[in-house]
Amino acid sequence: MIGVFLTLTAMKNREVLSLEYRTLSAQYLWRPYLPNLPSIVHSPFKNPSNTTLEIESGIVHHVPPRLKKTTPNFHLLLPSERETHGFCKTTLSAMLLDYPPPTTINLMDDLQSDTQWELNTLNSTLNYLSNTRLVRDEDLVLIVDGQQSWFQLPSDVLITQYKRLLEDANWRLLARYGFNADGYQKFNQTIVFGAEKICVGDDMACRYVPHSILPDTMYGEEHGHRIADMPATFINSKMVMGPAKDLRLLYEAALTKFMAGRTQSQTVQSVFATILGEQQLRRDAVDPKPATGKLKDFFLNSKKVVSSQQAAAKLHDGTQHEFSIGLDYLHILFQPLLYCIEDELVAVRHDNSTDLSIHRHPGSVYQRLSLPAALNGMHPPFWRPDLFKNNPSPNEKAAYVNPLEFEEDLDRLPSRKTSWHRVRLVQNTYTGAVPAILLNNNPLYSGAERPPTANITWEDLWFSPYKRALLRNYFRTPQSPTGYHNSLVGGDRAWDMRGGRGGVWKASTATWSPWGEADGVCGTLSQLKEVFDDGRGVWMHEKEVTNEEDRLQWEKEVSENTRMREEKWQKHLQEDQEEVMRKEDAELKKNESLEAELKQLQAGSDQDRHAEDEVRAEDEIEEPEDEVKTDEGIEKPKDLAKFEEKDQDADQDAIKATKTLEDFLSSLSDEERAEAERQRHAADEAVARRKSEEERQKKKAETDDESEEKMGMKDEAEKDEDKQTQTGKKKATRRWVS
Repeated sequence: MIGVFLTLTAMKNREVLSLEYRTLSAQYLWRPYLPNLPSIVHSPFKNPSNTTLEIESGIVHHVPPRLKKTTPNFHLLLPSERETHGFCKTTLSAMLLDYPPPTTINLMDDLQSDTQWELNTLNSTLNYLSNTRLVRDEDLVLIVDGQQSWFQLPSDVLITQYKRLLEDANWRLLARYGFNADGYQKFNQTIVFGAEKICVGDDMACRYVPHSILPDTMYGEEHGHRIADMPATFINSKMVMGPAKDLRLLYEAALTKFMAGRTQSQTVQSVFATILGEQQLRRDAVDPKPATGKLKDFFLNSKKVVSSQQAAAKLHDGTQHEFSIGLDYLHILFQPLLYCIEDELVAVRHDNSTDLSIHRHPGSVYQRLSLPAALNGMHPPFWRPDLFKNNPSPNEKAAYVNPLEFEEDLDRLPSRKTSWHRVRLVQNTYTGAVPAILLNNNPLYSGAERPPTANITWEDLWFSPYKRALLRNYFRTPQSPTGYHNSLVGGDRAWDMRGGRGGVWKASTATWSPWGEADGVCGTLSQLKEVFDDGRGVWMHEKEVTNEEDRLQWEKEVSENTRMREEKWQKHLQEDQEEVMRKEDAELKKNESLEAELKQLQAGSDQDRHAEDEVRAEDEIEEPEDEVKTDEGIEKPKDLAKFEEKDQDADQDAIKATKTLEDFLSSLSDEERAEAERQRHAADEAVARRKSEEERQKKKAETDDESEEKMGMKDEAEKDEDKQTQTGKKKATRRWVS
């Protein structure tokens, strides 16, 4: 109640505030609380806090210190790879319509391929949405193409239109799908994409998109065979608006899907088309349509129903497919210029000077063309504060910028009270919408391939004849009572407290560049002539006689400085690369040295192993000779076996000699036989004496052999000791080498 009272008090003193500040004329109509709609619908964008209302109504005479912004912020993101003439027109129109300082995505980033550009668009946008220092969950984010977008309506109007669009969409979802088991609406819409008539790339996901809310015969019964004659049905990923929290979840899913390659093509458009198709399939899986309605669908379009059901069955995998996405079918927020029929878009005034009835169509949604209701409470298009009569600043003069000093020739504008009815606004004559943003997505075609395009140009926009004067007024705002008041009440009346008015932010480097300066963006002479086209010279240097020559010289200096910085950067980069190469070479040499040492150690180990083998071989040579086995299995030395073999041979010889002797004796006479017997006995005695002598000599020899054996064992022990000593010395030497 206190808030309502303060609001009414502020409205009661509206004229007083207007005289003092010339800035607080935005009247927000009271809207009922809708219990089943997302909170973003009734989020208090720019709705000031009680403290702000107390200050403005005069209840509080002294401003409390350290006020902080309590209202949500509004963010504008512009994906653009180059600083083209189209980029300069987009940023200029955003400033003229009081949109927050844009943050550019991909601008001047070194991206090597189209796929890398698409990936970086998703990744950089997600990084920005995830930056808690800049973005809060309840903030509102607008993302449009940075080279093809033309802003037509103020930012306040865009947000009001966005909220009303969500109301209508969520009532339709409630009527279609109903409530869940907990009593909440099953599906909500918080994110709005642009809608277009063509499925880009003939993406397979387009077959599962929801039906347009517009009738197929809107463009006439005889039409329908051309793309331009059909209502917008497909998603356009270049235009989207929604709360930061929901967009963050959406872009996380989009990046995951892109990295996994689960789309028909590696583009942002294909990713979001796939996500929208999967969302609709999941919704159709829980469609509470009556049996009669399902039977009707079956007979009328059985193939599509069956294919949709089969595709929906594949989605029950636990993955999130609901992202509260919807399309702007009526083009209330976003209007593409491509595939429009000849009289679909016109730039008209809504006063008595124009006969709007000539633009009526039998199948159009609205039979009477009018301005959006959101414009009723907005500032007039040429409103500006009166800096001469009212200045609440404690200083005698507000902060002053010399090039922005008021000049009649440069600041001439229509009356401050000129209403929106008296300016030309581009309007869709079939849907009745006055779009807030136009998308000039007209690619280069040749010959008969060129698609139908709306006959709307940059010069048809209402601000075109007054661009320079309106931009000067925009640049003065921070130094005006408006800027002073906004900062005085803590920023509740401002879109973004980050600052950067009059320039653009770059997402990748978090740096700010001034607009219209040679060392910023859109500051070259050719760019300025393209966007202004009024022959007044260089922006902010109009009064200088040689402003164009000076700007060309400055461009050369900036280009030279940029080239020198680039060369310096390349030099540093080359030095860094050389340093890396030197380190790699040193590391390689170190590795080679270690490998060489390892090889030496391996060779030494092989030599040691060879030496050990030699020692082992020598030991085996000096060991006793191999033994053989006798018949009894008893092993005997080889020498003993040889002796036994010789004894056996001797026995055989003796047997042969005895037999020969017996044969000889049988042939002798008795006397000869007696003489022979006597000689045999004498020989036996001689043999006996010889054997006795041999026995004696043998015993003596055995005694001598025992002595020699003892001496030999001693010598062997000394030799073994010498060998062990030599082996120990060799091993010690190897360890020392290792």
